[in-house]
Amino acid sequence: MLIVQVGDFGTDGDAHYRIHAPARSMGSVDGVVSVDIHFRHHLLPTLAEKADVLILQFFSDWDLMPLISMRKKLGKITIFEANDYFFDLQPWNPIASSWQDREIQELYIQLLRHCDGVQTSTAYLAEQWRDMGASNVEVFQNQLVHLQPLAEIVERPFTVGWAGSPGHFADLYHVAPHLQNWLDAHPDALLAIMTNELAQEFFNLDPSRFKFKPFGSIESYLDFLGSIDVGIAPLLPTKYNKGRSDVKYLEYASCGVAGIYQNLEPYSNIVRDFETGLLFSTPEELIYQLDRLYQDKLLRLKIREQAYVFVSKERKMEAHISNRIEWYKNFNRNNVSSEGVDEQLCIALEEAGEKQGGYFQLRAGVVEKQCLEAVAKPTAHERVEALIKLTQQQPAYSFAWLKLGECLNGLRQPGEALKAFEKTLELMPYSSSAKIEIARSHFLSEDRDKAVSLLEQICLSEAFFLPAWKYFLRLLAIQKASDGIGWCKKADAKFPGCYSLSVIGLDNYSPQERPSALFKILTRVGSTFSIMEYPYARDVLSKAIFEIVALPLRDKSAVIALLQKAHTLFPESTQIAAQLGNLLYATGEGVKAQKYFNYACSQKLASDLCKQDGQIKEIPYQWQFSRFIHQVLSP
Repeated sequence: MLIVQVGDFGTDGDAHYRIHAPARSMGSVDGVVSVDIHFRHHLLPTLAEKADVLILQFFSDWDLMPLISMRKKLGKITIFEANDYFFDLQPWNPIASSWQDREIQELYIQLLRHCDGVQTSTAYLAEQWRDMGASNVEVFQNQLVHLQPLAEIVERPFTVGWAGSPGHFADLYHVAPHLQNWLDAHPDALLAIMTNELAQEFFNLDPSRFKFKPFGSIESYLDFLGSIDVGIAPLLPTKYNKGRSDVKYLEYASCGVAGIYQNLEPYSNIVRDFETGLLFSTPEELIYQLDRLYQDKLLRLKIREQAYVFVSKERKMEAHISNRIEWYKNFNRNNVSSEGVDEQLCIALEEAGEKQGGYFQLRAGVVEKQCLEAVAKPTAHERVEALIKLTQQQPAYSFAWLKLGECLNGLRQPGEALKAFEKTLELMPYSSSAKIEIARSHFLSEDRDKAVSLLEQICLSEAFFLPAWKYFLRLLAIQKASDGIGWCKKADAKFPGCYSLSVIGLDNYSPQERPSALFKILTRVGSTFSIMEYPYARDVLSKAIFEIVALPLRDKSAVIALLQKAHTLFPESTQIAAQLGNLLYATGEGVKAQKYFNYACSQKLASDLCKQDGQIKEIPYQWQFSRFIHQVLSP
């Protein structure tokens, strides 16, 4: 059996527990060849076709959708690894800026629905994915691979610690004042923190009592755990946090750290209170439990020993890896015989990557790095020059051909672009990205009817390939197609949550119809915005609203209704309130207009006063953390 995992090669805990450790363990099983491959590796198209099981880690590439379709026709199994609830990130999380975009979210949803199976890390996430339409979901908990003997007790001042990514800043900030007060009352105790440097500002301690370590690799983190006696695990009750795994419990337990855990889904069913850890629900309870461990060394030792015994017996990878392989085998309902790994492919794998038994790592090599560097060059001409050189040197590298064609289209050289896309499809026949760019080439060549026809074919054959719908709705509006609105409604039915696609389709409506059409969009999606995506959604939809307000419409009633709806969704917007007041006043509703003028004035004065008081250009992080905590905990 050939099992191929596609993703990036990180050094953090997620990469270790969810990608590389399971793949390496599967490669040690007789009859299994396991490959981790970078998502831009030149051998990916070959392996994607030959793999008996293809496991997709999330990366933003809509060509994954036609790839899944191709594999289904071949009788091959495709699995989606979905181990985080990215729809509800803390806004300052490094990846939150991309996840604010519903098109990114939409790809994740479509992968959940169209892959043959979804593997995840917790029962909570499994429930979320089923609610989103995933039909076959299996939970594989994170497991330990190398378990060292229980560390001996180190005589040192009592040290409490926490480590986490910047995406968990608010979780720490929520309990930081309480932890600070406890540390002030216990001058013999130390604090150790491992995260981004910004978190140093959360505490005011003498440097001799504050051990800070920058966020780093999993190896660096495990080394950090050796320096603390008690570890805390605070979590705000967000969906993202509820979907987190119990890996911090595994790490604390395996490293001999007595843990105090938030009484939330990741820990509530695994931690035995007072035996393998302590649970808390509020910051006050956290401090109470911390004080118990500070005062009762025997309890601390009992917890660390019992937690270690539990994970050493129950949570080792070697005892669980066969469950994954059996689950994959059970998908083969059509009894499609495995192609295995022929001699030629085996040679290619050994030449391209690192080998350990039946496990291969195919990282981004010289070819892939050259391509990534080429597409990152500052000008289109530089990108084209570098990609032409690369395709001449590596004529079988499909991704380079695809990017070359896109750049040539960008330079309005459709004839040359078509040649690049023909080569792309020769190497990667499933690529709908190449097909929509071919339609774009025909559009640039003034053959708009051909472009429309090609895009329609893609939307019908790969109905959930969203980029084709974007091009198609734009082109229908340019062509003033009589069936444009009908296609907009079909797009809304397939992607009801993707308001950015619906906004693209607005140009297919007449000016008189657009206010009502946008009103329906706001009604459909307005109550679905997470804290993370709210500002982005407000900006995108406000832009569409103001474009409609600027239309020279005689009947303003539908525009007024649109602005009233927008004001309820985005009440902090001074411009929406002011525009609503202007229209009401112009249509004889002066008394109602005063309410919105007053509101707009109050918002403007507050903004001006804030700027005058401190010349504040950006909202301080502590303000953002506090507001986020208030929003999460408010009923």
